[in-house]
Amino acid sequence: MILLLGLVMLTGCAESIEDMSGRMFLFPEQTNTARVKLNIAEQVLSEVTLCHRSFTDLKRDHALFSLATSSNSNGFLIFWDETNKEMDSFIIDKKVEYGRFDYRPNMWHSICTTWDSESGLVQMWFDGIPSIRRSTSSGSSIQGPMMIILGQEQDSHGGGFDIKQSFVGMMSDVHMWDYILSSCEIQNYVDERQFTPGNVINWNALDFQIMIVLLVLAMLTACAAVTEDLSDRMFTFPQQSNTAHVKLNLARQELSVVTLCHRSFTDLKRDHALFSLATSSNNNDFLIFWDGTNKEMAPWIRDKTVKYGGIDYNPNMWHSICTTWDSKSGLVQMWFDGIPSMRKSISSGSSIKGTMMITLGQEQDSHGGGFDVKQSFVGMMSDVHMWDYILSSCQIQKYMDDRQLTPGNVINWNALDYQIVNNVLIEQKLNSCH
Repeated sequence: MILLLGLVMLTGCAESIEDMSGRMFLFPEQTNTARVKLNIAEQVLSEVTLCHRSFTDLKRDHALFSLATSSNSNGFLIFWDETNKEMDSFIIDKKVEYGRFDYRPNMWHSICTTWDSESGLVQMWFDGIPSIRRSTSSGSSIQGPMMIILGQEQDSHGGGFDIKQSFVGMMSDVHMWDYILSSCEIQNYVDERQFTPGNVINWNALDFQIMIVLLVLAMLTACAAVTEDLSDRMFTFPQQSNTAHVKLNLARQELSVVTLCHRSFTDLKRDHALFSLATSSNNNDFLIFWDGTNKEMAPWIRDKTVKYGGIDYNPNMWHSICTTWDSKSGLVQMWFDGIPSMRKSISSGSSIKGTMMITLGQEQDSHGGGFDVKQSFVGMMSDVHMWDYILSSCQIQKYMDDRQLTPGNVINWNALDYQIVNNVLIEQKLNSCH
């Protein structure tokens, strides 16, 4: 593809409002002066969606968007941390890090960031791929006269620029909204389809001022136990802790046959528990655990484990996992994103018995407790079902394909008896756009 570029060199031009559709700002060299100032009337932001596109070959730290107030130099900052290969968002001076983004040089990238002051949750969408939601600054809005800069990172309100954090490359299509866009609206932006322009910053009617030399180019918390239908919803665990979890309540005192299915989404690189069932006699009576060191999925049954390697447990995407076990044969089998493992021998001859404590988000080292922050889950979970019999391969495939199936008769996501403890949220599940 050939791009035809029309150039206009601007040096410290007056403020203007222009339709920038089909155009971009070019920052041709590193400086601690060249920048674009975006003017907005808002004095308070309690919700934000920010979307922008950029193209660079920088191999160092650089700022992609900088909003400062008189009280917070990083009121809303999007920043690439080259050392750790992480895209960072700073909101009211608090930082959230996102790793494993495929931030390649010399190509366009579309980035959207959402934040809600009430929940304190931030989420990034990188080239159409959503991150997990993480906890950042909650309870207070971004307030005061706002200085928005493209091309530099503000260490003070409207200044304090560092040449080693300046942006070199091209930027386009900057929009900001004072509400959270839906996943489909964000996908429309990423795909360059029709969408509602930003009502805070609108690239199609941009109020801006160029400073120094720049080019404009034309391009071609705990709640009481409840029973609820959680269809199309999910639990969000926004940050690692040794307290936040969901307790699932069930009346069963014995399980001799089990099928467990669940979906999860995370970017964790370390050990973490996906499902933990403990009794007073066995902490790991039925545990699904990711071993980050050996890259293995490990089911534990009756305190005994087997390991499954070679599983394509990619970050930042949904995975569907089913596990079956029969106490008579002692055989366990896992299904990972529709692919069955071999059957392995684990624990036979005895059932899971006693008062069962089930937790999502933490791994129990004692009955209902003993949580380790380094084994906690961070991300999203949904569609947890358990049956007291072995599902057929066709029934498991229906679960994997999100088709109609008989809900679990031990744990039923469509009538879930649960209790949230500390910082876990219930949100609409992220669905694909059609």
